[in-house]
Amino acid sequence: AALATGMAIAAECPLAPETVALLAPLPVTAACLLLRWQRPFWAQAIVACWVGLYAEARALIPPTLPAPLGAVVDHDTRAVVQGWVLTAPEAVTPREGSRLRVAIERVDARPAQATVALAVAAGVPTLLPGDAIEFRANLRSVRGLANPGLVDSAIQARAAGIDLFAGVGASENIHVLPGGLVGFRSRPATVVWRAAARVRLALGQAIDRIASPRAATFLHTAVLGERRTTDPTVEDGFRAAGATHVLSVSGLHLAAVGLVFFDGVRRLLVVVPRLPLWIDARATAAALAIPALAFYTLVTGAAVATVRSLLMMLFGLVGVAVGRRNTPLIAVAAAVLLLLAWSPLVITDISFQLSAVSVLALAVLVPRLLPSRGDPPTLSSLARAELRAPWLKTPLTWLGGLAAATVAAGVTTAPVVAHHFGEVTPAAPLGNLVLVPLVEMVVVPFGLLGATVGCLLGTTCSLPLLKVADTAARLALWAAEGFRNHAPVWLTREPSTFETVTSCLGLACLLACIRRPLAGGARPLLVLGGVFIGAALASGCGREVARRMNSNLIITFLDVGQGDAAVLQLPGGATMLIDGGGTYDGSFDPGARVVEPFLRRRGITHLEVVALSHPHPDHLGGLHRVVERFPVETLWTSGDDGHNPDYLRLMATARARGVSRPVPALWQRAGVSIAPLGPYVTDRGGGADEQATERIGVPEGATVNDASLVIRSSFGGRALLFTGDIEANGEGELSGREALGQDVRADILKVPHHGSRTSSTEELLDAVRPRLAIISLGWRNRFHFPRPEVVERYRRRGISLLRTDQNGAVTVTIQPDGRFDTTCERGCR
Repeated sequence: AALATGMAIAAECPLAPETVALLAPLPVTAACLLLRWQRPFWAQAIVACWVGLYAEARALIPPTLPAPLGAVVDHDTRAVVQGWVLTAPEAVTPREGSRLRVAIERVDARPAQATVALAVAAGVPTLLPGDAIEFRANLRSVRGLANPGLVDSAIQARAAGIDLFAGVGASENIHVLPGGLVGFRSRPATVVWRAAARVRLALGQAIDRIASPRAATFLHTAVLGERRTTDPTVEDGFRAAGATHVLSVSGLHLAAVGLVFFDGVRRLLVVVPRLPLWIDARATAAALAIPALAFYTLVTGAAVATVRSLLMMLFGLVGVAVGRRNTPLIAVAAAVLLLLAWSPLVITDISFQLSAVSVLALAVLVPRLLPSRGDPPTLSSLARAELRAPWLKTPLTWLGGLAAATVAAGVTTAPVVAHHFGEVTPAAPLGNLVLVPLVEMVVVPFGLLGATVGCLLGTTCSLPLLKVADTAARLALWAAEGFRNHAPVWLTREPSTFETVTSCLGLACLLACIRRPLAGGARPLLVLGGVFIGAALASGCGREVARRMNSNLIITFLDVGQGDAAVLQLPGGATMLIDGGGTYDGSFDPGARVVEPFLRRRGITHLEVVALSHPHPDHLGGLHRVVERFPVETLWTSGDDGHNPDYLRLMATARARGVSRPVPALWQRAGVSIAPLGPYVTDRGGGADEQATERIGVPEGATVNDASLVIRSSFGGRALLFTGDIEANGEGELSGREALGQDVRADILKVPHHGSRTSSTEELLDAVRPRLAIISLGWRNRFHFPRPEVVERYRRRGISLLRTDQNGAVTVTIQPDGRFDTTCERGCR
């Protein structure tokens, strides 16, 4: 716990390893004093916390790529890559290709060592681990999006052992080298991985031969861990039921498989005449279950949560094999310690956090919630613990134990779920009671056993087993659909790390004292739980008061890749969002991955105005998520649909949600003035004496970019200009507004059209005269924005230029007296 605490502190507040090393005398001195006072436990905890702090600080430093990889990545050139397949291709969707991992051996015929995540845009190549392949692609460094309060996805990729990213257009672009490369295929680990991949493919084919298409997809997910093929509506249903953990191969899956295998082997050994006189059936079954569970983990992809569960079960099974007892806390601690030693960055993995908290809750709290605690539970093996549990004697007591486990895990992990996803599922206890037994006790065992029998003995023998799994899968999907349609999902602001930790501890303390009398030790737990919960509530209320009492205008230009998204936090708590980012192929939703998490982490649950500059995917895509999940008062657009069906879908969602869609006009709130500056169309009255009036609209003949909605925000004598993607013609129209008495000057300019050569004209810069310009664009984007001549244009005028691809998200804070300062997630250089 102390080691993990140190790592969590370093992950939350990154420090240089040199700084941590300079602090080493402090923990050493404290440990020596504690040892002198005969407190060795606390001395060890302090030292372990410092070790965790230093290890995480070292792990957070991006690795330096050796030549020739460094030169290829830095110059963004295409290279011929040769290497070995590490994992079999995993389909994203039947149409959108697949992904696999490759161990690089050579780059442009020069030796190189790295692991690359290779994305195949179309098709699923027929490859197995150990196959030698060659492909031509641009190698890109692991670089995520940097936004305030959000975990950098690059850290999670590095935690999974990925050094580089690459992509090819189709599976035909990957060529298998018949002769292979020297040495890799013969490694024992490669042989095991190849066998696991073949087994996975054979099991999937056996399932597809019998199960119905929709149930087969679910069986692939639940039994084989192929999560990427899951229908989003199915995930929504399981999320509303609080049971998304059954969609991945986690501890419950391994427990079910281990229980069936262990008990089946034990019973077979017992019925063999005279054999129990020579061997211990339980110890032998445990010894055989160890490689079986390890191989099943490889078959399902060896995800972090699965490996954590496997390690815990291995400790228990080894204990049975050698006749020793283990406690749950020992197994949890040992598994967590091994994972953190393998990669300190695992501490930032969401599945790792959820699984660790839930398993701790099950190990510590469930015995306290059961009516008859009896002897403390052991983890000699999950099978042994389950079979000896007193609450399995009758169905009602079995359901009571399952309910206790559901409540313990669901309640303690709720703050973690709210922290990462901004939602709480109150139907989780009922959903787990319905779906967990159905999936873990029927779908997984019958599906796995039926697929195995189908591979070994044929379809006829496996038909009864897979039909049971198919029926149970369809029943689970039907129940999940019911939860999706009827179970509420409460959307909340995301608690801070401090609030999440204290909430988990407080809820655990309160659950622990449910079946304890006040005189029997519950009072200290009750007081401690109240203190933790009170601290979390006080922190949350304090953040909300600070947000509403804020007197500054805070503008955050989010890092959403190749797109635009800016959040304006007005004095008093009102919020405006301009654009939501997006991608042209829909492979990444910045609304779900960046915009919504940022808003909820800032405590924003309501938006006064959402503005769409123009209906191109890189500005519109992320707004679907925002309009669907946030109360929005007003939606501003220029009225141009851009012949984009997604724009019509956004308008339909806004109508269904009751969002007002007026013609954009001057809006003032808390001293902030927000005015649309174009595009304008002229409305001419019917009579000769009636004067023509102007309103926001799309001029005839204007392109989608030039019809972008331009917005000027002013506060404290400072102004910001949001220009969308206007180009030379639109910039000329905007600059001409100055002659009509409209103020277009701004201290801060959102650079038009991501710095393309058709924008940022001299005419615009002369009219706006900014001091600071901010470009929102993606790292090494395919358009090669910003263009060098545009950057030079800003440099010649002495305009400070910041870029979200290099500087990360840019935050500008304007005070009421006009002073403003700028901060960047990657430094404002």
